[in-house]
Amino acid sequence: MVCKKICIQFSVKKTITGSRYAAGQKRCQTCEIFIQWDGIWCPCCGYMLRTHPRNSKSRKKYDSMKNRH
Repeated sequence: MVCKKICIQFSVKKTITGSRYAAGQKRCQTCEIFIQWDGIWCPCCGYMLRTHPRNSKSRKKYDSMKNRH
């Protein structure tokens, strides 16, 4: 799986407040970029997008924000 640079057109900048994942952004580990995409697979390389934080501190914060809504 190789990045074909198609994902650049879907890339997004960091949100001012809150988590990227809470804002609906997803991360591709192969392309090393956050994108705004509806599917679960990267449109560029076909790798599965990460939709939840991996860091335990960030994960707790994300879970608490998710449970409030």
